[in-house]
Amino acid sequence: MRTLSLLLLLAGCAGGDDTTDDPTDDVITEDSGDTEVTGQQYAVVTTVADDYSTGSFATVSLDDWTVSDELFVTSGDPTLAASGDAVYQINRYGYDTIRKFAPGSWTEPVWEKELADNSNPHAAVECGGSLFISLYETSSLAVHDPATGNLQGTVDLSAYDDGDGVGPEPSSLAVLGDKLYVGLQRLDRNDDFWSSVGGRVVEVDCATRTATQSWNAGGSTKVAPWGDDKLLVLASAFDTDPGGIYSLEPSGAGLTHLLTIEGEGLGSIAAAGDKAVVTSTASDYSHFGLHCVDLSVPEVSSSETGVKLFGGAKANDRGEAWVTLGPSWLDSTAPTGLVVYDIATCSEQTETPIATSLAPNAVSFY
Repeated sequence: MRTLSLLLLLAGCAGGDDTTDDPTDDVITEDSGDTEVTGQQYAVVTTVADDYSTGSFATVSLDDWTVSDELFVTSGDPTLAASGDAVYQINRYGYDTIRKFAPGSWTEPVWEKELADNSNPHAAVECGGSLFISLYETSSLAVHDPATGNLQGTVDLSAYDDGDGVGPEPSSLAVLGDKLYVGLQRLDRNDDFWSSVGGRVVEVDCATRTATQSWNAGGSTKVAPWGDDKLLVLASAFDTDPGGIYSLEPSGAGLTHLLTIEGEGLGSIAAAGDKAVVTSTASDYSHFGLHCVDLSVPEVSSSETGVKLFGGAKANDRGEAWVTLGPSWLDSTAPTGLVVYDIATCSEQTETPIATSLAPNAVSFY
């Protein structure tokens, strides 16, 4: 199970829409000559079966929402990241592999690498000419050569271990300039509910591969980019920390608490300017939520709660938030698919969810 090469070969015979994204679609020919389209053109999506036995990969045109589905097979616990001129497809716990694809060429990966056994990779991003991968079940980040996939080294995060013998659970990653920011969830695995002992954001110098500073932002900390010089941080309440949404300006004001959404465990955030879309799960697991937030006030302007499992929210360069709807354990008849919101107005653009053959669980853009 450690390698998915056989599955990848079999995917060439998979059913469904076998159309792949042609890189030439990103070029417009005009009378004055060829003009290359700039900006993101496609969403890339990993999808999973209801029982997590298998997964798949799809693309969606940002222009007309045309879906190219079942392009290749993944594990039953997949995610992905688009970084630089590459799409990285990650197979998590029990599979522990990463594959690099050239956007639009899905027949076979540029390379595929196995990561440390049971390391449970969560995210990948390019910074300073290297590829950094968060390894959730360890106290480190793996650093690979994006061209070859070969291991170049690691970033030691053991100084932030939470004392349960597992590590600080590095998960989300975001880049500002030549610095990488890591969201450490720091869960207490000795607790029946895996409560956090206090999450943290750690800054890593991408050139020296060393941690340079950190901030305590509550529990189960997650990071997301916000403009060119700031991050948004999601965290659950911990001790005297109010939790909720923070801004982090590493070279300026530092960590600033913006607001708390009471009774909600925050899952993801997608921002454009001072507006954002936030997904959540109720602290008592009674419902799922999607919240429209004005970060300039700051306040929640509206919320939708219910049985639909709002999963990951990701912003593209068109000011849209694409949100996954996964299989809901509260109602098996709840819809799955992708819903699109205009972030500035928080208005849903999709009358019905964009459908994929399996339920989507992660989305990114190129």
